[in-house]
Amino acid sequence: MGKNRRVEVRRFELPWHAPVGRLVNPELGLASVSQRGGEYAPYTIDVTVLDAPDHRLVRAGIWLAHRVLEGRGEWYLAADGWEPWLPTERIEQLGEGDLPDELADLVRPFRRGAALGPTAALTCRREEYALRDAEKRLVAVLRNEAVQVRSGGVTTARYRQLTLTGVGNRLTSGQAAWLTESLNAAGGTQVAGFPPLAQRLGAPATGLSDLPEGRDPDPEDTLERFVGGLLAARLRRITRADLAVRGGHRRGARELAGELLRMRTELQGMVPLLDPQWSGDLAAELDWAAQAVRGATADTVPAELSGERYLRLLDRLVSASRAPALGDAGAEPAGTALTGLLRQRVRDLRRVMAGLSAKEGADGDWLAALRAAEGVRDCCGVQAEETKPVRALRRRATRLVAALDECLEAHDERQQLRLDDLTSEQAFAAGRAYERVAAAEQDARADLLDDWPRIERRLRRAAKEL
Repeated sequence: MGKNRRVEVRRFELPWHAPVGRLVNPELGLASVSQRGGEYAPYTIDVTVLDAPDHRLVRAGIWLAHRVLEGRGEWYLAADGWEPWLPTERIEQLGEGDLPDELADLVRPFRRGAALGPTAALTCRREEYALRDAEKRLVAVLRNEAVQVRSGGVTTARYRQLTLTGVGNRLTSGQAAWLTESLNAAGGTQVAGFPPLAQRLGAPATGLSDLPEGRDPDPEDTLERFVGGLLAARLRRITRADLAVRGGHRRGARELAGELLRMRTELQGMVPLLDPQWSGDLAAELDWAAQAVRGATADTVPAELSGERYLRLLDRLVSASRAPALGDAGAEPAGTALTGLLRQRVRDLRRVMAGLSAKEGADGDWLAALRAAEGVRDCCGVQAEETKPVRALRRRATRLVAALDECLEAHDERQQLRLDDLTSEQAFAAGRAYERVAAAEQDARADLLDDWPRIERRLRRAAKEL
């Protein structure tokens, strides 16, 4: 490539009515300029942006609009940062009818319970000009776009942007410099890039997304910032799984249920730093949603994901990620607060385990031990740093949860066994089956109590190393 040639695109912002002279300079090899036709002919397009009043779709990178070009209407959906769960762009040629059900369903996780309506109207005029050399070869293309933005019937912004693009490596650096000087003389300002459309619309479209990208956890963050980031990252994964279900992906429902349950586990792992009542209510709704998705069929799951209760839950999760119910603890360093909570969970587990006996009928004590072990495991999953002691505690707590499950193998049978409703033969068979399960349960309890001193030493050692 010659030193006097550069492949580049140059962008300029110009005043709305600023005239641009003829960009012709035969001495530099710019022999003519003409407006392009055919597929590049000038056109005007009217765009109506649809969103909630708080612009929650735009803030999440979702653009939903109705466009009219030369009298033909079309629905337009664009998603920035949500591929492959949403298409980068999608156009439905459906005139001025109601929003197609499929598009309405795709934006529902972002819209949630809010009503959609026109939030901005744009009129865009686009023209392209061909710059040619003496041999009539195309050297560069200058695109001129003038956009008027209205909201509530009032013009709120007008802007004009020009894009100069070299073609076929024919635009020399000298030509580009002269064109830049000419456009600057017309009142233009060269810019590295144009502002995003959200910035052109202004507040509230420029606000923070309800579904921000996750960031690496930092133990020096305040607990409020850390927990908010943790919940926001999980909510984004829930939204992706939701979109997978709506898109008909075979494993989407399983993934969505899993993400909902993982958020429930994360909430439970931070009690009592999180308000127990607040987190308990939210965890119960997450559990309900997971079970509803799991129990739905391919035909019924769309109704579940469009139901008021589910959409209200998504709104609650957005609020939770912005302002988790931490009270005074929210200002503490996350690393210190969560490490202290994990140590307390280990102490609670040791205390509960110390009161266990293998005798039958002590299910309440064993259930309490199971909950305590789950508490240690869940708390390990929300630590600000996944250190070696945290990983060791999580492994041991997970194994202990599995062992305690075996120690409660006959618990459900004891709760549900109703011999009065059975024939004598059925009652005898049910009794024998229960005896086998109960015997296995007693053996599991005895084995765990025998092994507990060794398990406790390892738990205590790992907790000291936190």
